[in-house]
Amino acid sequence: MGEGGAVAATQRSGTGPVAQPITTAAGHFLRSLARGGSTPSRLRLLMVVTAVLAVLFAVLGAFGVGRRDASLSAATDAAQQLIDVQNVQVSLVRADALASENYLRGTEDPAKRTQYVQELQLVSTGLVAVGNRVLAADAALLADVSASLGEYSGLVEQARANNRQGYPVGAAYLRNANAVAADMVVTLREVQVSLRKQVNDNLDRADKAGVWLHVVGWPLLLVVVAGSAWMTARFRRVVNVPVAAGGLLLLVLLVFGGISQGSSMSDAEAATSGPLQSADLVAQARSAAFDAHSQEFFTLINRGNAQSNEVNWDTARADADTALQRLCGRTNECELGELFSTYAQRYEEMRALDNDEGDWDAAVALSLGDANTAFDAFAVSSQSAADDYTDRAVSALGSSSDGLSTLRVVVFIGGLGIAVLALLGYGQRLREYR
Repeated sequence: MGEGGAVAATQRSGTGPVAQPITTAAGHFLRSLARGGSTPSRLRLLMVVTAVLAVLFAVLGAFGVGRRDASLSAATDAAQQLIDVQNVQVSLVRADALASENYLRGTEDPAKRTQYVQELQLVSTGLVAVGNRVLAADAALLADVSASLGEYSGLVEQARANNRQGYPVGAAYLRNANAVAADMVVTLREVQVSLRKQVNDNLDRADKAGVWLHVVGWPLLLVVVAGSAWMTARFRRVVNVPVAAGGLLLLVLLVFGGISQGSSMSDAEAATSGPLQSADLVAQARSAAFDAHSQEFFTLINRGNAQSNEVNWDTARADADTALQRLCGRTNECELGELFSTYAQRYEEMRALDNDEGDWDAAVALSLGDANTAFDAFAVSSQSAADDYTDRAVSALGSSSDGLSTLRVVVFIGGLGIAVLALLGYGQRLREYR
């Protein structure tokens, strides 16, 4: 989505060419059954083929269900890691905005300083926590970010020390810190792109895994029905109970298993295309908004030389607006966009005071006053929205695989039971020839 791409729901896959070899083999078997041979030979052929297919159904069906379960769990893990990395990024840009704000104040606000320290601590602990769970390539990128965090905090402390003594060189240290933070954000976005791909790839694998239940199951059912029909015609009996019971059990497994697997896939796709994408958009908007807030302060810190910061603010605003507009279009919840627009208006007023009227002091007062208040309203509301969408996404994805582990066991035991019933049913008829 936006800056990093999109987490997308998968398309349903059919049985495809995987089913063709088994379907073709079933056709050859039925034709050989119709061509002739002694009755005991046909019974033995039916018994062996049915039992073998039933065992294959047990093994491959259980494998497919287990693979879907594992893939959905992996998609859930990747989604949680994506959210965690986004939280790290938001904390980083928020810390940078707080550092810039306190520098502009001259005399630090203790509460803002405490918030800065807390956000930086969240970045540090978040990098360690998620770095232990992601793939090796992503972990290496996060390690680079973690290494840069020490450099960033050191530059901020140098800026603070010089600012307290009234040395203008402090602004240069702060600009360097901001540049380091920007590089860290670029790296974090690379990790997010990787994690979005992992979510999509795992959903795709989960979708394709559903074929294994059907690729053997339906040819097996065809063989069971054909064998039952042949025995009914050959022995003039209405039904062979064990074989009929095996066929009924197989039909139940195919229908119930297909519904259960389809439901799990639908739930996962709904969670991905719904709350997870919304959480993704809110995180992107928050990151861009805090970046804009930081650039706002830099336009005043770098008085008389703020053109690049104004360009950076425009870029960050565009990113935030894009994410918020997409969120509004998806959810019809447009309050965040309105709150950010209010903040943007205060920013424009501040720049007019500084650029057009040349009243830097009034611009600073507006930035630290009404503009800050407007931004805080957006920050609080966007945090609430992020928490809500995140909770819903993780819960929905986590529950999408509920029941699949049980279904896997049921399919395996059921397939073996069908094999036993086939041996019993056809064995009854074979004993009549002894």
